Amino acid sequence: MLNLSFLKRIQPPLVAVVAIMMLVGAPAATLHSPGGLSVTVDPENGHYELTSTHPAWTFAGSVDAPVKNIKTSHGHDSIGAYQQIAFKWQQGKSPFTGRIRLYNGQSVALFSQTAVKAAEMPPAPFPAFTALPRDLHVFSYAQHTFATPAFKAYETSTPWLLFNDQADAVVISPASHFMVASMIGDGHEKVASGFNSALRNLPAGFTQDTLVAFGNGINKTWDSWGRAIVALGGVKRPASDADIVLKYLGYWTDNGAAYYYNYDPDKGYAGTLKALVERYRQEQIPIHYLQLDSWWYYKSTTDADGKIGPAKKSNKLPEGEWNRYGGLLEYKAHKDLFPNGLAAFQKSIGLPLVTHNRWIDPASPYHQKYKISGVAAVDPKWWNDIAHYMKESGIVTYEQDWLDRIYTYSPEFASKLGTGEAFLGDMSRACAREGITMQYCMLYPCYYLQGSRYPNLTTIRTSDDRFNPDRWNVFLYASRLADSLGIWPWADVYMSAERTNVLLSNLSAGPVGTGDLIGSEVKSNIFNAVRADGLIVKPDAPIVPLDQSYIADAKKEPAPLLASTYTDHDGIRTVYVFAYNRGDAASGNVKLNMSELGLKGPMHGGVYAYDFFNGTGKLVDANGGFSATVGPHAAAFYVFAPVGQNGIAFLGDRDKFVGTGKQRITSLREELGLLSAGVELAPGESSIVLHGYAKQAPKVSFTRDVPDRAEFIPATGTGTVETQFDSATGHFTVEVKPAGDDSSARKLTVMLRAR
Repeated sequence: MLNLSFLKRIQPPLVAVVAIMMLVGAPAATLHSPGGLSVTVDPENGHYELTSTHPAWTFAGSVDAPVKNIKTSHGHDSIGAYQQIAFKWQQGKSPFTGRIRLYNGQSVALFSQTAVKAAEMPPAPFPAFTALPRDLHVFSYAQHTFATPAFKAYETSTPWLLFNDQADAVVISPASHFMVASMIGDGHEKVASGFNSALRNLPAGFTQDTLVAFGNGINKTWDSWGRAIVALGGVKRPASDADIVLKYLGYWTDNGAAYYYNYDPDKGYAGTLKALVERYRQEQIPIHYLQLDSWWYYKSTTDADGKIGPAKKSNKLPEGEWNRYGGLLEYKAHKDLFPNGLAAFQKSIGLPLVTHNRWIDPASPYHQKYKISGVAAVDPKWWNDIAHYMKESGIVTYEQDWLDRIYTYSPEFASKLGTGEAFLGDMSRACAREGITMQYCMLYPCYYLQGSRYPNLTTIRTSDDRFNPDRWNVFLYASRLADSLGIWPWADVYMSAERTNVLLSNLSAGPVGTGDLIGSEVKSNIFNAVRADGLIVKPDAPIVPLDQSYIADAKKEPAPLLASTYTDHDGIRTVYVFAYNRGDAASGNVKLNMSELGLKGPMHGGVYAYDFFNGTGKLVDANGGFSATVGPHAAAFYVFAPVGQNGIAFLGDRDKFVGTGKQRITSLREELGLLSAGVELAPGESSIVLHGYAKQAPKVSFTRDVPDRAEFIPATGTGTVETQFDSATGHFTVEVKPAGDDSSARKLTVMLRAR
């Protein structure tokens, strides 16, 4: 007689499975997770099924061989608590072990396969789903420059998003060895995760992971997938103010900027940039760093593909190794531009630098001193040496550009395990030792995935050079991938006269940087995004397309692109929506429901919808919707704020795109009919105009925080409040003017109560 007393020690979902397997030799092992997933493995033919409850989908495949040694267990890893089925099988003469983990409380599964013996060729993909739900839309990112997003299944190292017209979704992607991994199939008949075809010589014990995340809601599923990928990497991702590029306004000289391979001949390059910095200080435009693009260092005339280019990049400028298009010869400031060196120039302008780099040219002397694979340095000493140079030169952020060319013309990135990781990992470690953060540019999707492993990768270019409306679509969809992985998007340079470009850059929660010609600055647009001290007033998360835009674009419907972001102050959520009519239609119809914007729960007076560009607003029923029209190739910007118990919807700083950004509104609370807003004024700001909606003209007062004291002092005698109220629309403005010196930052608490 069998002793089954040990079953008492096994988790309840496993008891029946283990008992049946022992007593009757069940044909399949099955696990169910509290997260709504179940998995079944059939030992006879290696068939496996992954089933989700919400949505009700099943994905099935097979290792095409009997599986043995099926074992179930439970444990905990960096994603969380899990249940697991592990097993073994033989693929030809190659033995493999596999496991499938289901995570408690999460609709997430992790597939893993391990090669028991070394193998020259990569194994068959696992999982390889050949039975899957029908009529799902497919979305992924291409192995093209800037990882072009598209509604098709690209066979490369990218996540695949599958979804239906109800926004039910699943994201499937490689979860390790991103630089050599690949999705395989078409997204309709086959969904598989394996390796690119160039990979060779896998060692014994090599394990590849694949992550599968289900959800109701496309963006919610992206978030769930991203959290799990980041958790597997074990790296804390940077905050939106983690470095000076993310935190403050900057000036850029990259492609499309006024001083990209361009300067005043009477001043020289260094003199021109010094004049620019002096101009900005005189005009009180608070830039905090200066970006130097590829023009400043020694280069060849040879492209990454080996083709010889022209002798000069810009014919109107003098000839020299700096005025070239080709590969890197030496990462050092050219003597013709900076005769005293880069460090001396940096000290002369008093601003930290952000510097660009590209691929290493075959003619570079670096080949004689360091290990170079193709056009990429895979030698820790090279990275240590240039990171030390950057530190001594006042460089705070390193921009690695031309990552697409580096991958393409460094064949071992795809064919040899660890080469791509060595390039990126050595870069990260060397920069981190010197306190330098990083930015990626011109990249493939594998760089996004691998980049999530590096805590000092703070920003990533999610659109092509010179930001403009032609870039907006790719920028927003690519920002979704960056946001999922905890990397902040950068739009690229624009001119400050281009208000909508400044807006979108600001809504990305990433950098804000202009490239104006001296004297052409539009300060009002700049200060819509930043405080007087240059601190960017930003949302809590990057702006990304709404679920409905994924669905409309997948169906090729002529709808405006809709994207949103938000701020959240202890549950008081303010939503910012950007609408762009990409077509020639006379108008694009914007239709929004409040639940899709994340505005749920009791909203006693509905939601106030404010049209930022027109300065008008209207009430929207909390359970209803909002509609508007946008003209051809035009954009609109709306702010949605819930009406609280006191009848007030608070929009924050009237003169900022993100009026409730925490860099301006430090706190927001509602209790006993009183709305209290913590407000921070930057040095040089003598007043602030707050605005919103109220059923009646609000009564307003404020107190001023006194440093080093626990209490507040009353505003009486320390400033004034001027309130305007439009009884027809309910819109109010409140100008708060604290008395006293405005040369330092000041914190206030502004209190609004409905009369």
